[in-house]
Amino acid sequence: MGFPKFYTVNDVAKITGLSTRTIRTYLKDGKLKGQRVGAQWRFTEDNIKDLFESQGVKDAMEGARNQLVIDFLNDNEKKEPQVCTMFDIPCTSQENLEALYRPVVEKVNFLREKGKLKFSFRHSNAVARFFFMGEPHLVENISTFLGKRL
Repeated sequence: MGFPKFYTVNDVAKITGLSTRTIRTYLKDGKLKGQRVGAQWRFTEDNIKDLFESQGVKDAMEGARNQLVIDFLNDNEKKEPQVCTMFDIPCTSQENLEALYRPVVEKVNFLREKGKLKFSFRHSNAVARFFFMGEPHLVENISTFLGKRL
């Protein structure tokens, strides 16, 4: 039996594309549940999933996700190469969605330690949308990883 994975405020901000300040506001407002460990908060995947299902949060994440794409397209002064890619994957059951989502989040968290990689996720109308942006070798790595799971 494995131990559950816990995420920090920074992790949740990266996963959602929202700021840490917004995540702390969601904590204060009760939209995000978690556990306090000393002076820091820790969240389970179920805590994050519940946050994703809140309508106001969905709208904020959609805006942040759209802004990532707009920023990528409008940045004509990139100082280093970047890649942006999206996957739309039909996903009709919650079981299939979780089997796809969990390993991708773990891989993204691992790759973020190696460089710049932004990630967002949305599930709507039986389609799972994964968005990745960052250093080419990292986006290629996560794209290959996801492609092998299809």
